[in-house]
Amino acid sequence: MAQDQIEAAGVVLVRHGPDGPEVAVVHRPHRSDWSLPKGKLLAGERHDVAAVRETLEETGVRCALGPSLGHRRYHVEGQPKRVHYWRATVLETTAREPDAEVDEVRWLRRKPAKSLLTYDDDRRLVDDALALPDTAPTIVLRHAEAMKRAVWKESGDPLAHDDSARPLNDDGVQQSHGLVALLGAYAPWFVVSSDARRCRDTIEPYATAHGLEPRVVHALSEEGCAEDPTTTTTAVTELLAVPGPAVWCTHRPVLPIALSAVASALDVDRRRGPMSDALDPRLKPGAAIVLHRDAVGTLVAVDRLDG
Repeated sequence: MAQDQIEAAGVVLVRHGPDGPEVAVVHRPHRSDWSLPKGKLLAGERHDVAAVRETLEETGVRCALGPSLGHRRYHVEGQPKRVHYWRATVLETTAREPDAEVDEVRWLRRKPAKSLLTYDDDRRLVDDALALPDTAPTIVLRHAEAMKRAVWKESGDPLAHDDSARPLNDDGVQQSHGLVALLGAYAPWFVVSSDARRCRDTIEPYATAHGLEPRVVHALSEEGCAEDPTTTTTAVTELLAVPGPAVWCTHRPVLPIALSAVASALDVDRRRGPMSDALDPRLKPGAAIVLHRDAVGTLVAVDRLDG
């Protein structure tokens, strides 16, 4: 009988030291090893959210995720285990007392870190992470699940004639609250939304939790894009010029136009290659595409976040 797979998540945590990039390595006394920050998922927890939580618990660092580094598989006492990893950067550091899980954290340059780490997979992950620059995410988000159009029209609500006033359904409301932790793993501070209620309601819990005021952009709405798709293209190009981590909330019919504008502005050939494939506009409600860009705006990687 097949055993259940252990699911875990971790990071290669990178900071800039006086002599160049440094990574965090942790000592686990119960295993007598040096490894990268990681840990098991809680029940119902996402890998990306778990990676940030475990990093804080083991190092005292609140981090922001960068590009995915894929996953590693191995067995622990005969049980299969899969660990997803991300490159991550430091947002805030707090004091952490040694405990039975991690009793020491060291920040080291590449060579000494690889010499200290116990496992070959961790050494390869350090190389993979340090081959990448620091990046800032732009998260292109499809709004959470909304009330069906027909149900809204027959609801008797005074605004039922106006599709832009259509709200989230119960599942969508739950999704919107789940996005607080998911978006928090990437820490966007520039929040943009279509002016439709279902988009504004999708992003509102995250914005409220972090004291942010969303910018409302009509060109990201279904109506605005239908009126003139060139305004959507122009809006996306302008939004890409705003520096820093961002999230834009828009609609399924708008995504092909918006992502085509992204591909054009960032010189991505959408006909082939993993990066262009990741820009596929087919997203489920509450799902997103993360554009990881370096300090000069060059697209370094693209990840997809399932809804």
